[in-house]
Amino acid sequence: MRVVAGLVSLLLVSACAQSAPRPDFRVALDAHLGAIAAKDLDAFTPTLTSRDDLMVIFPNGSVIETTQGVVDFHRDWFADDQWRMDPQVVKIIEGDDLSTALLQYDYRDTPDGEPRSSWLVLVFKLEDGQWRLVHDQNTKIIPPAPATNETDETE
Repeated sequence: MRVVAGLVSLLLVSACAQSAPRPDFRVALDAHLGAIAAKDLDAFTPTLTSRDDLMVIFPNGSVIETTQGVVDFHRDWFADDQWRMDPQVVKIIEGDDLSTALLQYDYRDTPDGEPRSSWLVLVFKLEDGQWRLVHDQNTKIIPPAPATNETDETE
């Protein structure tokens, strides 16, 4: 009887220890991008790591090295109602506890401003049952130089 009770207890503990279903990465990515589009700091902040080591690297190479610094930057950035950012998801790689999204985006300082294009890699880690941003890497896309019409002027 003790053996049966032990097995039942083990099965119950095992069933309780089963983790919740893994959250959908694309839903988390869409929530993160939606918060940016809406310029909603209250929706944006929960998409970030709970640790204070989130890094954002901008297209010009400047860096924010703390999660609080990222929140502070976005508070100021979201207050500006002129900029526009149009991200397009290019590729998603999903892992068990780490997933990435590669995006290409056009950024404008004003609604009618000249667009600047960049690549964006967002790295999310599964923390406490939620996908949270742990790294944000931007790389400027340099447009190709205009073609020149050089002619061969030999006689």
